[in-house]
Amino acid sequence: MSRNLELRSTFQFSGEGLGTLAQPQESQLNPKSQASESTELINKNNYGVATLMSKAIFSSLGPEMQEMTESYCSKRLASVINKGFDPASNLLSVRDAKSSLEHFEFNSENAFNAGVTSKFYLREGAHKGHVILHVPAFVPEQELNIPKDATNFKICARLISVSDFERNGEQVAVSNKVQHSKVGIYETTMLPVLRIPTQPLTAQLTIPTGGSIHNDVSAVLVLGIKFYAYENSKFSFKPEHGMMKIMTVH
Repeated sequence: MSRNLELRSTFQFSGEGLGTLAQPQESQLNPKSQASESTELINKNNYGVATLMSKAIFSSLGPEMQEMTESYCSKRLASVINKGFDPASNLLSVRDAKSSLEHFEFNSENAFNAGVTSKFYLREGAHKGHVILHVPAFVPEQELNIPKDATNFKICARLISVSDFERNGEQVAVSNKVQHSKVGIYETTMLPVLRIPTQPLTAQLTIPTGGSIHNDVSAVLVLGIKFYAYENSKFSFKPEHGMMKIMTVH
C-alpha cells in the first residue's frame, strides 16, 4: 500500500490539487538516533504523561487548526486522557480514554457535532495507521453552519500517532519513541459555499512510519472544517468559526 494520500473522485490529484500530503520535520529524524533514546526514563505522574500525549496531538495539528481551538483546550484534552488511565496499571495508553476522546470537541462553543450535519464515513485501511475517509456529496449551505461572511471552506484531517508509556515506580518511558507523534495530513483546496452539492470525496490517510504502526502506538483521527472569506483579492482565514473534533482512536 502506498504511503501517499490518494484521492479517488471526479477531481484530479496534484501538488496544488484537491488534497495535500505533508510530513512533519520530526518524522524525518534518524530512526536509529530515536531508537537509542526510546528507553529514556523521565519523572512524570499520570497527568504529566497525559499532558505529553495531549501535546503530541496538538503539535501535529498545524498552525491553522491550532488557531481553531479554544483557550486551555490542550489542558482539557490532557484531563480527559488522564481520567481514562487505570491507576493500578503500569501501562498508560491514550486508548484507555477511547470512549471519552471520540467526539472530543476542540471548541465547545462552536461544536463540530452541532455545526455539521453532512456524513463522514471512516474505514480502517490495509494496516493500523491507515484510514480511508469518504465524504458523500453534500450541500454546504444546508449541511454546514456557515459564518455570515464566509465564502469558502476546507475539509481537513490529521491522523496522529501517540505512543503508550510504561511506568517504573515514579518514572515513565515512551514505549515507542520512533513512531510517536507522526502525522498523516489531508486537506482539500478551497471549496465554495454553494447551494448545490459538492463532489463526493474519498481520501486515504497514512501515518508516515514506513509501514504498520505497532501495538504500543495508537492512531488518533482529527477532522475539521475551516472557513475563509474572500476579501480584497485574497482569502482570509476565520479561525473563530472553525469546527473540529476527534473522530476515532484506535
